[in-house]
Amino acid sequence: MSTCTQRIVVIGHGMVAARLLDQIGRDATEHTQLGITVLGAEPHRPYNRLLLGEVLAGRTDLGGLTLPDPTIHDGITLRVCRGVTAVRIDRTARLVYADDGSVHPYDRVVFATGAEPRIPVNTSQPQGVRALRDLDDCRELLAATAHLRHVTVVGGGLLGIELACALRTRGLEVALVHRGEHLMDRQLPADAATVVRDQLSQLGIHVHTGIEDTTAHHEQDRLSSVLLSDGTEHRTDLVVASAGVQPRTALAAEAGLPVRDGIVVGDDLCSPADPSMAAIGDCAETADGCPGLLAPGWEQADRLARSLLGQPDPPARQADPMIVKLKAVGLDVLTVGETSLPMPGARTVSLHDPQGGRSVQVTVDGGRVVAAVCVGAPKVAAELTLSYERATVIPVDPALLLVPAATTAAVPISDNPTTMPSAATVCRCNGVDKKMIIDAHLAGARDLAAIAARTRATTGCGGCREVVCGLLEWMDQANPPDRDVAQPKHDGNGTGNTPFVDSPEQAQEASR
Repeated sequence: MSTCTQRIVVIGHGMVAARLLDQIGRDATEHTQLGITVLGAEPHRPYNRLLLGEVLAGRTDLGGLTLPDPTIHDGITLRVCRGVTAVRIDRTARLVYADDGSVHPYDRVVFATGAEPRIPVNTSQPQGVRALRDLDDCRELLAATAHLRHVTVVGGGLLGIELACALRTRGLEVALVHRGEHLMDRQLPADAATVVRDQLSQLGIHVHTGIEDTTAHHEQDRLSSVLLSDGTEHRTDLVVASAGVQPRTALAAEAGLPVRDGIVVGDDLCSPADPSMAAIGDCAETADGCPGLLAPGWEQADRLARSLLGQPDPPARQADPMIVKLKAVGLDVLTVGETSLPMPGARTVSLHDPQGGRSVQVTVDGGRVVAAVCVGAPKVAAELTLSYERATVIPVDPALLLVPAATTAAVPISDNPTTMPSAATVCRCNGVDKKMIIDAHLAGARDLAAIAARTRATTGCGGCREVVCGLLEWMDQANPPDRDVAQPKHDGNGTGNTPFVDSPEQAQEASR
């Protein structure tokens, strides 16, 4: 390895670390000289953690969660050590020690250690109490659903509701327990949450809110029931916590770095105690705190990639639209904008129809939609999303936005790829529009994996997968492959040749 090569050790190999590696590959030049070692505690290739609930619901499979490999150019050596955990950092000697005995010298360390689930359950035994955080959790839950009957989900936020619905589709008796006064209290007003609760009840899910404590009871070494703080007792074979996460900071704290809720970093994403140490994603605490969301982690990965490459920060980009969609079987819930913050001077109109299973609330300001909540009204939700994203001028009477008649006032929506505007957003997580999908197809990306590698579409929440597949089918008809020309086979990284070193032994040898 050249003496001018910068040695980077990335601790963690989740979605944010994968984004960092991908962005480095996209921004690297012919002059780039980097030696990157990745220490990932999980034995798997990086995967889309957001879609684990979709696997439980039977709407996708485990193999479909794997993220595309990064494109790595000459001048960059990437060594990935899977199933290897960093256990100690010697900042004086600039060495990272791993649990397999390997030692990795560094010039820069990037913490991408993520977060671990909170499990707010009182129990003296761990049997039968778990979370859905990683691939192994998902596999174990899939196996458990084959022989269990009663499940309790603790946490009535976005992910908890998705999890409860997914387990219910597998024929389990499900109880959903939430500490807040109403479900999804960070996103929904109380009246909209009431509609969601009613719909969950119709699906056969027992909902309990305002529960301060959940206590698990075991008979010998087997979970038998949970006792709620309101006195209700539920028979249960399994408790699954979906009640938030806490940043993984122990390694950084042991290395002497400042830690509060997360690893403290400045605007440059580096520790104020040691500029050679950076942190991104769920484990990082910036001036804005620890948001615990994927989009800020991706933005941090993009910025740090340019910093590691010695490139200037890109121009400030407009904040991504705040759009939250519940991916739950049997429910249709969407919020846009800051639905929980007061907006002085703004006007809010609402339609609350519990018997019809719908609740819509729209906040407008300056003739534009600035926030909205839609429950059980998918057509209105689609129209309001377009109006919010494109800052469309609304009708003089904003109440018209609450009913289908508002279609004439907004940008027309079409499920037909032929009439869909080229600038129509397909993947909101990554800012991918229809034209980018078409251009990628014309360049040879003819399957979902190739599109994901080239554009990053489908690698976020997964809500765009169906639309992307539809566009690919349409393009295959409009631009059929030349049968006389061999079509390149996609290998997951966009180039067909990525110099990975996957074993700990190879990585240790290469670090010497």
